[in-house]
Amino acid sequence: MSVLVLFGVIITHNNKIYKIAPENLTIQELMLKEALVDWTIIGEFLYALTEKSIYCIDTNGLKILDRTPLPQRFNCLTIGKDEVFLISSSEIIILNRKNLAFKSGIGIESGDYEVMGLSPKKFLYLISNDNKKSIIKIIDLTTGKRIKSAVFKEIKKFYYTQNEERFLILTDSGIYSLDLNLGIKESIKLNFPKEDFFLFGDNYIITNKQGIFLIDKDGWIMDFQPVLLSRSVRNNSFVFFNKDEIVLIDPLTIRIMGVLKNEKEITDIYKIDYSQSLCVDKNGETFLLDGRNGSMKNLIKMEYHPTTQTVAEPVLEDSLFYLQFGAFSDFRYAQKFNEDLRKSGLPVFIDSTEDKLYRIKLGGFVDKELSQEIMENCNFPGYLVFHKKVDCPLDTIFSFKQKNYHLKNGVIEDL
Repeated sequence: MSVLVLFGVIITHNNKIYKIAPENLTIQELMLKEALVDWTIIGEFLYALTEKSIYCIDTNGLKILDRTPLPQRFNCLTIGKDEVFLISSSEIIILNRKNLAFKSGIGIESGDYEVMGLSPKKFLYLISNDNKKSIIKIIDLTTGKRIKSAVFKEIKKFYYTQNEERFLILTDSGIYSLDLNLGIKESIKLNFPKEDFFLFGDNYIITNKQGIFLIDKDGWIMDFQPVLLSRSVRNNSFVFFNKDEIVLIDPLTIRIMGVLKNEKEITDIYKIDYSQSLCVDKNGETFLLDGRNGSMKNLIKMEYHPTTQTVAEPVLEDSLFYLQFGAFSDFRYAQKFNEDLRKSGLPVFIDSTEDKLYRIKLGGFVDKELSQEIMENCNFPGYLVFHKKVDCPLDTIFSFKQKNYHLKNGVIEDL
């Protein structure tokens, strides 16, 4: 996936985020600690989900603005007006978009989920595959309830067009247009193998390992170009490739423009536009492929100086960051867990100020980076939360992971 931003195009590969400016052959690179699991761009901000953290990144300078460690692996994310939604196999975690702090959670039925879309009414559409079938579920994020589900043949690719309030899906039998209630509004039956598709003007492009098809909105095959490559074939838009060759298709004529030897041992190709692509070789080097003439140009790497600058909302006089470890309805279980954490050297406490639940917390922190440091070194899973200061009369110096900290007047500071 590539996304057009100011003065460039954003593409991700493994644990790297690239910003490419094709007109001057420059590339900017940001390397994260872990590989990206999912990402999305809202305005000038890129939200990147890795196995251990959620990041907010400025797309203009490709700088990390904010980061929050996560206690578990999530499959995907989506962004609302004021919130970030992280989806795992069994729950939806809601974060404050301003500071990436935990707000609440919603339990869901177990599944290997992917986000299809988020409607303005805060209806979240999730898709999971099971035994060559795809199940779409609609979750009301306001109430936490599943309001509808529907089963389809395995969905190979989908698009959500919010302006038109519809989904486009590709299955073995064809292309379908669904409304937001998951009703089929239009369908195109196709009786040939299909692997991928995308909108191309007023038509569709469908690809498989044999070639590329141009289909009109009524389902008529307007053109077909076979791509007879041996061995395993991969495809991205109008480029087909394997370890031996790269085949370029002309978007205007749907004909082969050229066949290149894969001399640079390209392993991944990402579309920038219909005529240009970013290529990555086996060593992680990047090149710009011009589909019009088959040239492959080196990109000039722009220097990047990592900086961390929080975009978290200013800490109010009565609000701090806290680490939260679990929530219990029974005080006895909360007390036992609290004692276990204290044995590790952490001066945690039991907070019962909300929802009649007992939460184990550590804090507060004025400095978010300090809370991140302790959270990442702690073997107990927890979330970072942000709320009004909790009165704590304890004044103590404690050691954790060979570092000393001071808890005074309800605030933890580094010594």
